[in-house]
Amino acid sequence: MGALSIGPLVLSLDRAYAGVGFLVLLAGAELLARRGRPELATWGWYAALAAFVGARLGFVLGNVDFYWSTPGAVFAIWQGGFAPWWGVAAAALVSAVFALRFPSLRRAIAGLGLAAIAAWWLPSGLLTPAAGAGDHALPAVTLAALDGPETRLDRLPTGAIVNVWATWCPPCRRELPVFFAAAAQHPDVAVLLVNQRESAALVRGYLEGAGFPSAGVLLDPDGAVGAALRVVGLPTTFAFDATGALVDVHVGEISAPALAVMIARVR
Repeated sequence: MGALSIGPLVLSLDRAYAGVGFLVLLAGAELLARRGRPELATWGWYAALAAFVGARLGFVLGNVDFYWSTPGAVFAIWQGGFAPWWGVAAAALVSAVFALRFPSLRRAIAGLGLAAIAAWWLPSGLLTPAAGAGDHALPAVTLAALDGPETRLDRLPTGAIVNVWATWCPPCRRELPVFFAAAAQHPDVAVLLVNQRESAALVRGYLEGAGFPSAGVLLDPDGAVGAALRVVGLPTTFAFDATGALVDVHVGEISAPALAVMIARVR
């Protein structure tokens, strides 16, 4: 759910849609450039770069406190964290400059720009299932806690962040501190780390060895949660509101600011 699996590659749908938009922009510009408008190829690459940098910059500025203290995280783009409409605005600015410099290209620039936006935005609205619809809700699964009582996922009294992970997964291990910190900072939201298909002894041994707490860690030895939520790759993080409806999905390693955005959506 929320991801596209191509062999060993797992790509979140939002990134896949963005990739389609970039492909339409660059391929269209290159095709028209070969028909006697070489400036369009240059515009396409500048517009794509502006969109990418602008989207990232917009997210960074929106979470400036975090990135000011950890500037290296600005370049950890694999963790997510983009403001799409900032990217659109940046690409539009570059396009306006090119349109002023090359008036004969205005129609082509406008057409390709709109086509790229449509290729990105329309699939995200038409093909992404509505939150809370049918199987897009917290599954009725009861899980044992590593240290504590059992938890019935579909009966949580608050919004929830559900991270599906395993100890053998390097990005899962890297992002664990982010989840434990978020759980401490947001006690009004259930932050649950659902381990997939591993024994209690293995999970406990790893957490103790790494110096992590066990609060919020649930055991799913049969992979029931992963199957119910159609997880295609680890780690995957789901955000559910207080009614149990799915409101957001993040595939892959997540940063603290990106997780904060998800938490804000379920509160």
